[in-house]
Formats: sequence, C-alpha cells, structure tokens
Amino acid sequence: MPNIDSVNFTEECNRCLHCAKPRCKAACPVGNDIPLFLQLVAQGRKQDAVHLIGHPFGEVCGYVCPHEQQCQGGCVLSARKAAVAVGAVERAVFADNPYKLQRVGQLAKGRRIAVVGGGVAGLTFASKLYEQGAFVTIFERKKLLSTLWLIPDFRLPRQALKRIEEQAAGKFSVVEQNVDAAKLAELTKQFDVVFLSTGAQKLYTLGVKGEEFSTPFSVFLDSESEFRKKCVNFNGKKIVVIGGGNTAMDCARLAARKGSIVTVAYRRTRSDMPAFDKEAAAAQEEGVQFIYNVAPIAIEKQNSLVLTLAQTESEGRGKLIVTDQVRNMSCDVVVSALGSSFDNSIVDGCNGDIRHSFTNVYIGGDASGGKTVAEAVHDALTEAQKAIESFGR
Repeated sequence: MPNIDSVNFTEECNRCLHCAKPRCKAACPVGNDIPLFLQLVAQGRKQDAVHLIGHPFGEVCGYVCPHEQQCQGGCVLSARKAAVAVGAVERAVFADNPYKLQRVGQLAKGRRIAVVGGGVAGLTFASKLYEQGAFVTIFERKKLLSTLWLIPDFRLPRQALKRIEEQAAGKFSVVEQNVDAAKLAELTKQFDVVFLSTGAQKLYTLGVKGEEFSTPFSVFLDSESEFRKKCVNFNGKKIVVIGGGNTAMDCARLAARKGSIVTVAYRRTRSDMPAFDKEAAAAQEEGVQFIYNVAPIAIEKQNSLVLTLAQTESEGRGKLIVTDQVRNMSCDVVVSALGSSFDNSIVDGCNGDIRHSFTNVYIGGDASGGKTVAEAVHDALTEAQKAIESFGR
C-alpha cells in the first residue's frame, strides 16, 4: 500500500478524472461516491469528506480493503498502473478527522434498539440508529470489534481501532452476554428493532487425528491468550500454518516477524488461494514459504510436532482429491487457520428465516453472507435505512 507520508493528497485527489460513470464507485462494495470524496479532500473539506462516507470505518477500510480489486482496480487510470491511491487518502483523512458520532436527526427518536454482536456491522448499524435519536444496547459476548483486534497491528494499526472506540464511548449501552435463539426471541419483544450481526463465530476444524495438538488462529493471533503470553519468543521456531486465506497470511506474517521459520500449507494451487494478492505477496516478501496441494491428515506429539500432509489434486475451488502420497514435517507449532463461519444455531432455533419469524429483526455482516469489512458496512447501512424507514409506517 502507498506510504501515507509519501502521498501529496491534494495532487493525488486532483488526479481523479471525475468520469461520467465512475467505475471506482461501482467497484466499491459500499458504493461510496469516490470522485466527490476526493474532490472534497482536495478542497480541504476533510470533515465533509468523512461524513460523505457516512460511517466510522473509513480508516479501517483504508487499511484492510483489497483496493486493487475494488475502487483502485476500477479506476480508469489503473490500466496504466497509475490508479488514484484512494485507500491511502481514505485512511489518512479519517485518521486526522475521525467520524464524529452525534445526534443529527430524530427519525428514530425514543426507539429502543438491540444490536446482537459488536463487530463492524453491529457498530455501523448502532451508529446510524443512534444518530437518529435511538437508544441502542449492544449485546456482545467478548469485546467490541474483537475480530478486528485479531488483525495484527502491522496490517491494521491499533490507533485506528482506538479512534473508533473513543467516538463510540458513552453512546451505547454494552451488555456482555451471549444471545441464543431463546434470548433473541425475548429481545424482539423488549426492543423496537433487533439487529443480528453475530459474526463468524464457528471455527472450521482440521478434522484430523491429533488436532488437539494444533493451535486455532484465534488463539495464535490474540495477544491476550495464554498461548501468546507463554510463547513470547518465537525466534527460530518452526511454524506451519494450515490455510490459504487472509487469516492464514496474518498468522504467517506475525510468526515471521517474530523470527520464526514459517511455512504455509494450502490444499489447492496458488491461484485458488482466497487471500488477497497483496497479503500473500507481503508474506512471501517477509520470508514465508508456501507449499501447495497438500492437506493435513494427522498431527503427532513427539519431541516436537510431526505433521503428516497428503498430496492433493484440485480443480479450481471445486473438486479436491486427497491422494495416498504423504510427507511428514517436523515443527514446533501447527496453526489451524481455516477461517470461520456464521453459527446457524440461532437461526435454526427460530424456525427458519428470522426475518419471517420476527418482523422487527434485521441481519447483516457474516450473518447475511458478508465476508469483508466493506461488505459488513454495506449490509449495516442498508438494514439501518430499512429500520429507520419502518418507523414512519
């Protein structure tokens, strides 16, 4: 990503051609009016630019979005490899001018809102309803933005999250509680609106013999976990990361930066890896080794760990065959970084589609299929508008 300090923002924003049909806007999952945003920044109207974006996560998006596949990939100048550095501009503008969360309307005045899950979607939804006068209670079993706090600080600086927390402080009631199907049904009676955004809480497992000797990515990345507290010195350790997504890249890069000898093992080919190209490239530049078309079949505990991998044959993201050809790797840590999925138990407990069972329930983020920060923001903004409009009916 471009170095913030090396970008002249006025010059960069003025490079925008203000196309009649801006492909950058069409490529943005949130649908941001990027040409207008750049114009406002160039004019020095940075606070107006921030509120044009209209949510607290502009700086986060500036860091973690795959801009090359989204806004910057849609820029007509990208054909000459000279796309406007939208991401660098966005994160810098929001860092200097955090989104101010304040009452701006009364469309939801006096309404009581329950938000289940304090992640990106939940906090975005809560913010928009708060702005329109609602009283918002967030039910979160861990801490606000817990998933974002797992992203290593070299990819997402902690200060970006602290700025969001500072703006949210005192605006919402936060209840540390897990919400199941029965509790959700109870909330629909106690609150005017319930927004379900519990995120991807269900970890994918390796499903192999000896899995108990592996370390889940959530534990490996969590600086507060007992594992990280005990293993502060990774220097020289051999670590194998199983997976091919952005989470696997985060684990691999974190270990490499601590001096570990890191290998990423992925069951398909390089071109099939779901990780953003820039994240995989960064891992490789930092010394991470990659082996492809291998799948774990066992982990044994000896003097160290012995990971058994089977060769695979794959066809895109579809067909996968695990062969009898195997190899063993000796290592100190095996990290399971296969990602996570939405836990459907809360939905199943409500007899199918929640929105049909309860008319005042709205859904966003991982709960509705959104995987990226930008998609979670888009879901929340869309559902918030629906909820606000429902008050007028």
